[in-house]
Amino acid sequence: MSERITALTMMRDEAPALLEWIAFQDVIGFDRIVVYTNDCRDGTDAMLDRLGQIGAPVIRRDNPVPEGGKPQPQALRAAEKDFAVLESDWLIALDCDEFINVKVGEGRLPDLLAAVPDGTEGIVMTWRIMGSNGLVDWNPGLVIESYTRGAPDDFRKGWGVKTLFRPFPDFRFGIHRPTVKGAGRDPARRAQLSMLRWVNGSGVQMTRQFLEGMWRSSAATLGYDHAEIAHFAVKSREAFLLRQLRGNVNMKPDKYDATYFGIFDRNETEQTGLLRHLPAVRERIAEYLRDPILSNLHRDGLAWHARQIEGFRAEEHHPRRMAKLDHQAGVPYEGLDALLYTQPLGPKGKSIVDTLRRDGMTPDAIARHVAASVAKLEAERDARDFEELAALGITPPR
Repeated sequence: MSERITALTMMRDEAPALLEWIAFQDVIGFDRIVVYTNDCRDGTDAMLDRLGQIGAPVIRRDNPVPEGGKPQPQALRAAEKDFAVLESDWLIALDCDEFINVKVGEGRLPDLLAAVPDGTEGIVMTWRIMGSNGLVDWNPGLVIESYTRGAPDDFRKGWGVKTLFRPFPDFRFGIHRPTVKGAGRDPARRAQLSMLRWVNGSGVQMTRQFLEGMWRSSAATLGYDHAEIAHFAVKSREAFLLRQLRGNVNMKPDKYDATYFGIFDRNETEQTGLLRHLPAVRERIAEYLRDPILSNLHRDGLAWHARQIEGFRAEEHHPRRMAKLDHQAGVPYEGLDALLYTQPLGPKGKSIVDTLRRDGMTPDAIARHVAASVAKLEAERDARDFEELAALGITPPR
């Protein structure tokens, strides 16, 4: 009997790309897709319900968020008690702008599971940040066809991970990787994590340092040979404005600003691996749209987003907003350390930035100061990971 592979995600107002994302997960081998939705205005929730009714591997859950609440953490906690999620051999939390690029076999999840060492309990896949391909206008076409350029391997700012894992006792869902309940307070529980048999996207053993709490790859744990996560972080400029309108799952104010676009609009390398699935994805979407109810819902969802775009274009400050995105996107790859983006920083880091601002330091000088500090910490982490792997007789490529 084949193993059940489940994807967990959260959605709000995702109608334009919804059918493609569900079709892609279906094509590569997910047996079940559990979707938590909140406050949908474009019919995403109704589309998901209909997909489940016509045979797609979709189960939708309501995720009502109280005022001031955060949709993502709330959904993750609910999923820990959801039988549809827990009744799985493999689990992963994915966002609907993320696509697993399996590079072995026929590019499906069973091929990936067959490629990793026997006894593997988790596969830690690193992001490949995908760019706008220079597109400006809102483009409701297929994502994997429209956006085929992305970051080079050494784009460390984009080394976040997603983890396909076997459920284990007392696991606690995280958006990047699971942990053990109570691991932050109890060293014994945290030590349980170090016993997990996880590998990276090249099938190489992960380090204890990662297992006990990291969510980004290091230079020692990075691996793209078997699989990676194509992360379509920005898409076209107008599509990015729609992302701003939708908000984010952790309710962070101004997360998707022009600086975010400038950093993550990466187009340095050609990345066409997902196109191998394009014919099957098109066919699956066509099957879905043969249902007249779903077809009407999809049409209405596209119309809702088209109205939002027309509203943006009619605003007086729209040209300035677009010009700012253009300016930030024009920052060369080697100049990204001069962009000040504080969202990823912890409270201590943000406090330091506030102090430097009060002291009169310019934004680009602050950004370079932050980049140098982060680079020092990353080099120290790399060294620890390389040392651990060397002690195990593992020499990952540098």
